[in-house]
Amino acid sequence: MIGAGERTREGVVSVEEAEKLLGLRPIPPGREEVELAQALGRVLAEACVSPFSMPPFRRAAMDGYAVRAIDTRSASAENPILLFVESERKAGQLANDSLEPLSARSAIRVFTGAPVPMPYDSIIIQERVTQVAGNDGIGVVQIDRPAEARQHIAEAGEDIPECSLLLKQGTRIGAKELALLASFGFERVGVLARPAVVVLPIGDELALPGEPLPPGRIYDSNGFMVEASLKEMGATVYRLPPCADSAETIASRIEQAWDRADLVVTTGGVSVGLYDYAKKAAETVGAEPLFTKVLMRPGTPTSAYARGTKTLIALSGNPSACFAGLELLVKPYARAALGCAKYRNEWETGVLEDGVGKPCPYPRYIRSRVRCAADGWRLTPLPNDRSGNIAAFSEANALAVVPAGGQGAAAGQSVRWIRLA
Repeated sequence: MIGAGERTREGVVSVEEAEKLLGLRPIPPGREEVELAQALGRVLAEACVSPFSMPPFRRAAMDGYAVRAIDTRSASAENPILLFVESERKAGQLANDSLEPLSARSAIRVFTGAPVPMPYDSIIIQERVTQVAGNDGIGVVQIDRPAEARQHIAEAGEDIPECSLLLKQGTRIGAKELALLASFGFERVGVLARPAVVVLPIGDELALPGEPLPPGRIYDSNGFMVEASLKEMGATVYRLPPCADSAETIASRIEQAWDRADLVVTTGGVSVGLYDYAKKAAETVGAEPLFTKVLMRPGTPTSAYARGTKTLIALSGNPSACFAGLELLVKPYARAALGCAKYRNEWETGVLEDGVGKPCPYPRYIRSRVRCAADGWRLTPLPNDRSGNIAAFSEANALAVVPAGGQGAAAGQSVRWIRLA
């Protein structure tokens, strides 16, 4: 179990505390206007209000015949009535509310989306009408049932009245939001500027894909993973080439990175080894620690530093630990920086289908597969989920947390989990 002395030691925090500390330091968002087509995935900088009612006029919700319901009260299968179709209206025609019926039982042929003039107050769908004279619906038609008032007519403003709130400030614009804004004619919208992030992989052993791979070296995957995840979220990301294990070099690269971004995410160099220099580099550039250890496995050495409005999040170079730190801490911080009101991870509860026997003094975050069963969520820990196993990433769609302690977790035990994008 976690010792009381370690729990209260300066710089040691839980995942929840680390998430909260970072969330209190969002990147100050700027504002910019973009064309509607470019607004997908962006966050609204201000609320959007309807400039007019929707629908903006009385319109037909079905193809058929606009009638006055009072004229059809006596219609029945035994005693059908005739209606005189005077004209037709199609979508896109100007509404004419001054039109008066030319006879006691007049009708207008209408198509979906067409304006419906007063005093017509109901639409009989075309499948329930029989034409007895004329062509293409114009002439005389017969009906065998009464129409109900307001049937198949969308009244002006019944969906959204003028000056109604369409979307709140801080709303992330998806396909549905984009369609709503387009329906009200928004050509441009004000959105929060994308936060700029620099990703800096650290390690003498790292090579870039495409380069020769000498013995003892590995290709950088963590830098690409962090870059891709943050880009998917909407941030502007600059991934730098791997940096050598040198406190002076790392400090210089961090300083340069802070010239172009408010957030720097490093991978590697945060453990307690002889050549782990991220902490010393952060101190060299005058950054103060927010936390230097997180009570989690994998990813215990994950740390964060601050200098003014600039923030540095240092992730482990171990692929599994880097992944856990990214999901648990970096992505919530990025959501806050993007202006999302709900930036913290949303945890759910599920049941383990297989046990996790390995004990751990800290909460252990394991890559898993989650599925929905009749009695709730079921989680299957991935086999061979070792700390350096990159292949497990592709199979995981959830990150489950096994409580700290010497027993691990048994099959059937309830655990918390978050969904992986």
